[in-house]
Amino acid sequence: MNLEIDLREIKFFTYEELVRSFAWEIPRKFNIGEAILDRKIREGLGNNVALYYEDEEGNKGVYTFYEIKRLSDAFIKLLKERFRIGKGDVVGVYLQPRLETIIAIISIYRLGGITLSISPLMGIEAVEYRLRHSGAKVLVTDSKNVIGKIKDLVNIVLVGEDSKDVVEFDDIRKESANFNAIEINSEDPAQLFYTSGSTGAPKGVLHAHRFLLGHIPAYQLYFEMAPKDNDVFYTPADWGWIGALGDVILPSLYFGKPILAYRREGKFSPRDHLAIMQKYKVTCAFIPPTALRMIRREVEKPSKEYDLKLRAVSSAGEAVGEELISWAIKELSPNVNEFYGCTEANLVAVNNSVWRMIGSVGKPTPGHEVVVIDDNGNPVINQIGDIAVRKGDPVLFLGYFKNPEATARKFRGDWFLIGDLGVMDEKGYLWFKGRADDVIKVSGYRLGPEEIERVILQHPAVQDVAVIGKQDPLRGNIIKAFVVLKEGYLASDNIVKEIQQLVKDKLATYAYPREIEFVKELPRTETGKLKRFELRKRESEK
Repeated sequence: MNLEIDLREIKFFTYEELVRSFAWEIPRKFNIGEAILDRKIREGLGNNVALYYEDEEGNKGVYTFYEIKRLSDAFIKLLKERFRIGKGDVVGVYLQPRLETIIAIISIYRLGGITLSISPLMGIEAVEYRLRHSGAKVLVTDSKNVIGKIKDLVNIVLVGEDSKDVVEFDDIRKESANFNAIEINSEDPAQLFYTSGSTGAPKGVLHAHRFLLGHIPAYQLYFEMAPKDNDVFYTPADWGWIGALGDVILPSLYFGKPILAYRREGKFSPRDHLAIMQKYKVTCAFIPPTALRMIRREVEKPSKEYDLKLRAVSSAGEAVGEELISWAIKELSPNVNEFYGCTEANLVAVNNSVWRMIGSVGKPTPGHEVVVIDDNGNPVINQIGDIAVRKGDPVLFLGYFKNPEATARKFRGDWFLIGDLGVMDEKGYLWFKGRADDVIKVSGYRLGPEEIERVILQHPAVQDVAVIGKQDPLRGNIIKAFVVLKEGYLASDNIVKEIQQLVKDKLATYAYPREIEFVKELPRTETGKLKRFELRKRESEK
């Protein structure tokens, strides 16, 4: 295969040897969709399996690169002729893991558009905000529930259901087309994610086509020099998150290897996911820490109950913990590697069996310059500071969409600030120490407290509210809300349940407060700003 980056071509026995031998080869022209589909067909790899699909209703499918290319060509015809989508246009993808998700995302890249990935766990308000802010022209979704609320905002392509109001995705199966991915610069925009901050509305993180190539070194390392001949890749993480798309799906397809899409509704089921990995002989899986904890809680000895073929497991999104990794090495795979990054600069530190240090998030991924800096922007060793990545990194975002001021605030001199505090030791290992702001991480998702607070304030009984993250042994963190009720309302279990459901419906299922405490007043500064740090301190002292 004609690949830009492949660590398997480098012989190394130590981390230092790999770092010395590695150099980026980012071409001026690079289209993610072309590298994944058009190139595979040209090289005669079209009959390789690209996707295994199964859902809880028992539907199954096996799809080759050639079949995905055929459907992608037809979908591009629809986007161009019916919706006039072209280079630079934003198209939203609000889908569960399925064939159509892959077709939509890759087709948008091939056309030169920008894929707006939206978590299928998000509620209508969160979806509508992202569509409006991004200026998306089309939304591809399998949720019929959103049609009535957003059909006047964007064109809708509905997957898996019938509707007279919108275009049905199945229409493309009747079409015949032949499309070659457009030539595009590696610096041109390709992918848009929205991530929450500690203040203000969610921000759009815009990535260039090069961001896929920037992910490759870490992907190959945490999956122990992937890909190998019989590899099958999988993640239970939702496909609207960079942790699924950037860490598993796109790199695997780039190497011409199959991914497993398993679609199911409802809560995470450890046994279902263990069974599906056993059935499809998954060899490499990215399993977020919360999912690992839930597997451990429900199935303490998976090695005795399941015939798993996992040769490598990776985990990230929040601190994994030494005890959990040690358990996973014993019960799931001989190789369990923690890695590190953020939506704006992903996979910049990594562990591998050659240099694994359990408890550390690893060493800087070869090709990425990652340091801990002080307030003056100077790198420091064995001292807590801001974790930072040097400008010019191929995985670094282009900027916050339509928000240059917020982009500028993320840099200190030549360094991009991830937003976390950490320590770099004298051996080069990076140790995560905590958030540098009020962002809450729950099950790997970054949540801004103000976004949740705005929704809670919509409840008729709520006068005031503050939201913080609280440490939790299962999920790493949970969301706790401190609520001041309006006069005439009394604290009750019903109000708790109503607030929780409101957040689930309006924002996301993972964003609701698992704990709600009713208080008389909230700590504020003289100018009225919430002092969340006082609430966090109060919780830690309990």
